[in-house]
Amino acid sequence: MFAKIKQFMGSIALSLLCIFIAFGIMDAIWLGWIAKASYQAEMNSIMRSQYITWPWLVFYLMYGSVTFVLAVVANRDKPWTYAAIDGALLGLAAYGAYNLTAYSVIEGFTLKIMLMDWVWGTVLTAMSATAGWFGFQALRKQPDSAH
Repeated sequence: MFAKIKQFMGSIALSLLCIFIAFGIMDAIWLGWIAKASYQAEMNSIMRSQYITWPWLVFYLMYGSVTFVLAVVANRDKPWTYAAIDGALLGLAAYGAYNLTAYSVIEGFTLKIMLMDWVWGTVLTAMSATAGWFGFQALRKQPDSAH
């Protein structure tokens, strides 16, 4: 197993970098511009005035790494669409667990926010997994077919 990790270290690193960059940029655009007004209007009463940074950094690192393992590695020998589908399924489950739980226990976490964030998480994870798949393939050494 460690020999395979060493063999694919460049592909692994580039894939993770692509996942983190894609996820970070797309989520920043979503949260900072596209959905910002909706989140503020719906959740203003339960939002902090100052964000705590470390929890979302931990989430991004953990979730990006899980996306790599479950959507990219699992589909490294298949077309990119498989990584996108597995990423979407991961996003559906992970963001579903968060949003359904938050909706059921947090006063002020509205149905609109739950559905909007759940769909976004599904799309975001699919797109990030796809970026990671292309990153992995970019440096992947193909078996020598000349022999």
